[in-house]
Amino acid sequence: MKYHDLRDFLTLLEQQGELKRITLPVDPHLEITEIADRTLRAGGPALLF
Repeated sequence: MKYHDLRDFLTLLEQQGELKRITLPVDPHLEITEIADRTLRAGGPALLF
């Protein structure tokens, strides 16, 4: 499938329930890595910080 831009791709992920928006502040050096690693290992959705 071809996407026109990143917005199209993110919209599709959201519609399929495969995108989780992280709205709380997180430390970019330590927390983002840990959260992303845990989510990936659990087979979770894409994350948007």
